Amino acid sequence: MAIVSLVTIHPNQGVAWDDVQKQLKRACDLARKHGAENVTVLATMVGGQETNTIGVLSSVEDWKKYGEVQQGMMNDPDMQAAMLEAGRIATWQTYVSQTIPDI
Repeated sequence: MAIVSLVTIHPNQGVAWDDVQKQLKRACDLARKHGAENVTVLATMVGGQETNTIGVLSSVEDWKKYGEVQQGMMNDPDMQAAMLEAGRIATWQTYVSQTIPDI
C-alpha cells in the first residue's frame, strides 16, 4: 500500500508569490533528497473555500519508508531552517493517508 502526504499551504497576506515559490522549491527538493516520491505542487483552482490553496503531494511505498523520510527531513538542518522561514510566510496543514488495496 502507498502512503500519500498532502500538505496544504496558505500564504500569509502580503507575501510575495516569488517568495512562496522559492520556499516551495526548497521544501520539495529536500523531500526528494530524503526519499519522497512523486513530489508535486498543485494549485487548487476550483475548490469552494479552499480555492487558491497550494498543495504539495508526495508518496512513499509504505509506513516504514514514510518514517524514514520524515526522520531524515526532521534531522536535516536545511529542513529545520526551511520550516522556520516557512512559518514567516505561510501556514500549513499536513494530511497523511494510505491507499486501500484491491478496491
